[in-house]
Amino acid sequence: MFARYTTVRGDRTKIEPAIEYVDGEARTAVEAAPGNLGFVVLADPGSGQIVAGSYWDGAQSMRASEAPLALTRAEASSILDGRISLERFGVLIGFRQSIPGRGAVARMSRFQIRTERVEELITLVSEETAPQVKGSAGLCSFQLLINRRSGSGAVLTAWENRTAAEDFWPTAEKLRARTGDRVGARFSPPDTLTVIRTTVRLG
Repeated sequence: MFARYTTVRGDRTKIEPAIEYVDGEARTAVEAAPGNLGFVVLADPGSGQIVAGSYWDGAQSMRASEAPLALTRAEASSILDGRISLERFGVLIGFRQSIPGRGAVARMSRFQIRTERVEELITLVSEETAPQVKGSAGLCSFQLLINRRSGSGAVLTAWENRTAAEDFWPTAEKLRARTGDRVGARFSPPDTLTVIRTTVRLG
């Protein structure tokens, strides 16, 4: 499973029509593309940011969809009067305890790791981190996203509400520190976003 994340940062006064477009016309176009496995729309209205993730059954499907969907990305940028950045990942680990509804909270912690240590990271998260996260109160889903070529990645969690996300944060800080110590991953401060919708078929 692969994912392409598109982030648009722009004018926060135009966030509502941008969300309506991304969650409507853009989502419909993405979900109709061959190989698509769903779409997630996240937003931070206060900063004028929309994050949209499209999920694919393989790297080839993800690559093939990029040019045909370029117009939807351009339109979202135009509506928000913003700039676009793209990130491409493999979904190395992912599980879901419940489907987050509109208004749930997503936390995206990006990181950088040396490419030769990616396998160590996957083992650590699979054997130690994910079991510790699984079952946490209010957790909806957990994903480890990595671009094996660049070593860039993200840990994406979704929570039923902000209280659940904040209650888990002290544990998350310890897990981030341990991951840095053990495999050298360097984390950026997390983005906290509001879930607009997800149709991703996550296991």
